[in-house]
Amino acid sequence: MRAVVFHGIGDIRLEDVPNPQLQAPSDAIVHLTASAICGTDLHFVHGTAEPVKPETILGHEGVGLVERAGPEVRNFRGGDRVVVCATIACGVCVYCRAGYYSQCERANPHGPLAGTAFFGGQEASGPFPGLQAQKARIPCAATTLVRMPEQVSDDQAIPTSDIFPTGYFAADLADLRPGRTLAVFGCGPVGQCAILSATLHDAGRIAA
Repeated sequence: MRAVVFHGIGDIRLEDVPNPQLQAPSDAIVHLTASAICGTDLHFVHGTAEPVKPETILGHEGVGLVERAGPEVRNFRGGDRVVVCATIACGVCVYCRAGYYSQCERANPHGPLAGTAFFGGQEASGPFPGLQAQKARIPCAATTLVRMPEQVSDDQAIPTSDIFPTGYFAADLADLRPGRTLAVFGCGPVGQCAILSATLHDAGRIAA
């Protein structure tokens, strides 16, 4: 299959790589129909973040079709349209049960204190091959995948993989209530998602 592969700062290549395989009964293989580039990916490319291991497949935002799923993935089957969450979470540890999926204690193979597990990142994040590829292995698929309604297009769904939840969480942290005023500093893509999220919280006035 084809994938976007990191070889070094400023050295990103589209090349042939082996197809992913199921490695655990909780895995699924997803055929990606759309993928996106995050600012985090650009930090890796520009060398302004912790280094990424050469030959890492980049990307942590994607949507696609389930190709096959392991026996423990009982909520998805082949052909289902899904959003792949950027954060990998087991769904059963104490943090996942409390809704703190980015603090999952089990998804990161480096242990419970290693931090968030996500696709296409540094060694400390797993590492897990990314989603800027034709196919990807999805660990903890029962939790890490979200079913897409048929009426929602790939372009509409892909922001919910990472960027829109980031902006929504920022607005949520502001403790917004109907009629309150919100200031948003920075109107890039995440800032615009925060602005939209503030309208969903019925903010009275938004200064951006």
